Amino acid sequence: MAEKYATLEDVANVVGMSRAQVSRALRGDLGVKPSTRERVVKAATALGYRPHMAARHLASAQSNTVGLAIGEPMNPYHMQLAQALDAELARAGLDSVVSLRALDDASSLRESDRLISLRAAGVLLISTPHGGKAIAEIARRLPCVYLGSSVDHPDVSTVSADDEAGVRTAMLHLIALGHRRIAHIGGGPEPADAERLQTYLQVMAEAGLTPQVQIGRNDTDSGWRGSHALMRQPEPPTAIFTVNDFVAIGAINGLHALGLRVPDDVSVIGFDDIPAASSEMLSLTTLRQNVVEQARWAVQSLQLRMRDPSAAAMNTVVPVELILRRSVRKLG
Repeated sequence: MAEKYATLEDVANVVGMSRAQVSRALRGDLGVKPSTRERVVKAATALGYRPHMAARHLASAQSNTVGLAIGEPMNPYHMQLAQALDAELARAGLDSVVSLRALDDASSLRESDRLISLRAAGVLLISTPHGGKAIAEIARRLPCVYLGSSVDHPDVSTVSADDEAGVRTAMLHLIALGHRRIAHIGGGPEPADAERLQTYLQVMAEAGLTPQVQIGRNDTDSGWRGSHALMRQPEPPTAIFTVNDFVAIGAINGLHALGLRVPDDVSVIGFDDIPAASSEMLSLTTLRQNVVEQARWAVQSLQLRMRDPSAAAMNTVVPVELILRRSVRKLG
């Protein structure tokens, strides 16, 4: 577990000043009275506050390098988002250092130290780490933006898809087409996966329908195994909503292995709209995330925190769009 440190907000609360004022005092801003600076420094020392590690590295030279930490490099959507972020960073005159090692909380913290050693000025976290404490610890070390879900922390800006609205749109579409036995194949520990599952359960409850859920990981194998488990049930589903397109591909492959046809026997909806979803073979109905818009907001939010670590966190939610293809059909 990461060691607990006082935050800039803790110091501000003790001295009765704003976070921005405390930040200026600790930076040695000439506009801050010496007596005020002394009071702030004393409070920070008493609380055990440690300034941004990255700020120490950047005190003598400005860095234009930003880390891109990718939690699931095998997920095509994450690589698609990373590509959009890299392009947006380039437009902003920033360079990127890609990390494929931030697979869990512990490795994400190690990667934050490595990025600091490389003089990174900030980091964009793509659905990693998963735990709120680890995310907060990285935010203490480096200006960061978390992409994938909202995070309730004053120092962590986030950019996420409107998962609730998207899942609700997909589910109501299936219900309107006459489907009543609608299953869900969920993913891993990411907060976005949990939100998609929760919304699925809410819509099923509101419609008076019985949920059928299989939980695995965000990979094709989980989709395959989930589809097989669902089709062995006494009343197998007529439609499956998956946590993402990667899982949907596995589910479709699993259904085909059972001799079932998509959508004639089972309809399938994914989430993300990865490039393969529009292929002639898959023609996957899915929820499209706007990676360009997410990248634009993420880089803007990160630049704001790089300029002023005391700036308030921004939480941006980007709409998703239901893309209709041939993997879903109307019953009857």
